[in-house]
Amino acid sequence: MPLGMFVNPLPKLTADHLLQFDFPCDKKDPYCAPGTFQNIDLTAPGIEQLYGLLGTPKKEQGHPLICEEAPVEQEDPYSQDQIIDIDRKAIICHSGRLSGNMVRFLACDHVKSTVKIVAQPQTTNGPVVSIDQRTVSLVPQAGAPNVWFWKDANKRDELLYTAYVEFDPKAKGLEAENVYKLILRWEFYDHGGKCKERLPISGFDETVAFEVISQTVTI
Repeated sequence: MPLGMFVNPLPKLTADHLLQFDFPCDKKDPYCAPGTFQNIDLTAPGIEQLYGLLGTPKKEQGHPLICEEAPVEQEDPYSQDQIIDIDRKAIICHSGRLSGNMVRFLACDHVKSTVKIVAQPQTTNGPVVSIDQRTVSLVPQAGAPNVWFWKDANKRDELLYTAYVEFDPKAKGLEAENVYKLILRWEFYDHGGKCKERLPISGFDETVAFEVISQTVTI
């Protein structure tokens, strides 16, 4: 019987037929779609004790990346810019992985994933803002953003997806001088029956916060 995994994970779990879901981070061998940023490393002792090395092969766990769209201003970091100007577009990247010897049996049209990206206000009582939501099948495509693709098409034991969105903070309804919690939720469904069925695979990340500030000022 296949074994699914929710994140929160179980790093020491072993099984003969395993399916795991995680957010891999590997500086030497990037786990992300071409043309996107890979997950960032926010390693801390408490996080490592809980999450440790996950997936097959085991990888350190990464977190969503947020930055302003190029060209990057001189005062801004190249990646992980958590202070976003209200008048400049921003980018969010986050990569998830399904791994293990059961993955190939999920790589079909009737199994679909939904990735939801929202911003929850932390300094006001405003509404949660939806930044992006996409539902796609697990049919492997060529490596690209917002599709599932094989890490190695010959092995077929690691299926990757990089959630990638470019967004206008003002157009989405974000407010200047407010801090937001960035939340990404990953859900999986089987659409093969009369109604879709939630699968026992899931994950979320709410590690990253960001601030939206007033329009750019040249000093």
